[in-house]
Order: sequence, then C-alpha cells, then structure tokens
Amino acid sequence: MQYIVYDLEMTNRLSEVIEIGAIRMKEVNGELLLLDTFQSFVQPKMDKLNARITNLTGITKKDLMSAPAFTEAIESFRSWVGLEEYYLCSWGPEDKWALITDSTFHHTDIEWIINHNDLQFHFSILHDSEKGFRYGLSRALQTIELSYEGSKHRALDDAINTARILRKIFNQIKFAKNPASYLESKLFEPEKLVYKTKTEANVSPFASLSKLFN
Repeated sequence: MQYIVYDLEMTNRLSEVIEIGAIRMKEVNGELLLLDTFQSFVQPKMDKLNARITNLTGITKKDLMSAPAFTEAIESFRSWVGLEEYYLCSWGPEDKWALITDSTFHHTDIEWIINHNDLQFHFSILHDSEKGFRYGLSRALQTIELSYEGSKHRALDDAINTARILRKIFNQIKFAKNPASYLESKLFEPEKLVYKTKTEANVSPFASLSKLFN
C-alpha cells in the first residue's frame, strides 16, 4: 500500500490549481519511509495569478507561462501515483475538493480520487477534538515539536511537512477506503470540525469552489 501525501496551491478567485506537490511513502517495519516526490506547476485556464497569491506562495507568472495545462499535469500526477493500491492524504479537505472540481471542469476522470484521508482532521481529533477546531499545518508541527522545513505555501514543501506529521501519528489513526463517488456525494456536506481562530469561526475556505459547477 502506498501513502500519497499531496498538496495543491490555487489561484485566489476561482481556486484553480496552479501547483501540485506530492510524497510517496510506504510502511516498513511499522514506520513510513519516503520513497519519491512529485512537483508540477499548472497553467490556469480561467483565473489570473494575482499579487496576493504570488506574495503568499512565491509562484510567479513566469513559473506558469510554460507550465502544462491541468489535464496534462493531472495525467502526469496520476501516472506518477501508478497502479499500486494507495491512500490519498492531504492536510484538510480543500485539496480534495479542488481535485474534484478542477477535474470536473476540465472533463477529466475523477475515479482515481479514492481512499482519501484528511490528516488535518485526524490530527485535530487526536489533539483537541473537544475544542472543535482544526490545526493549521505550522501549528500542528509546533505541537509535536517540529519546525517547518522549506517554504510555506509551496505544494511540495507543504506535502513534505504534512508527511512528517503523518509519520508521527501513523500508528494512531485508521485509514479509510472510499470510492470517488463517495467523495463527490459528500462535496457540499458540512465538515465535522469547523475552522476557528482564537475568537471566532471562519467560513469554510473551499466554499467558493462550487462556482465551478455552475
């Protein structure tokens, strides 16, 4: 069984994917070992890269000018994942919905988006379920006494840091198997944990993705 830990970076207005980063891991003697990495920029079709996203991620228009379109980039990612059985793991639900919405918009198959597990949810349940909030990636690392490695809000670096957390909690969580149809049917259902700051709840950051279906 493979554990594919991935992260996506997206545009601001329509949340189109502009970068994919992923780690391939396998269990060896009860521990997860990193075997391979994947990274690709993605050229958005409808949305423009604005200054806010460039400042946040460091991704520039030059990075995206010669990048493959979503259909090509996602096919490269699927080819890299391969045919061996896998769990897809992300930090939070947004990346899962971005995969589904962008794939639907670009008329590409979603049947491979299976066995998806939200590591942010698992971590939050393990550490603070009674408070009802989800941990950000940096705060989760601090909680288990790790520092962030690399550049924040870059897909591969975020995936690597998520994988570091997974290694710590691997033996404490149960991974779920689910088909793509299950994920699509759950697209607009509320999450069991809400996003909160110290003082207030926030609107789910992936709510605007539904616009791509209209």
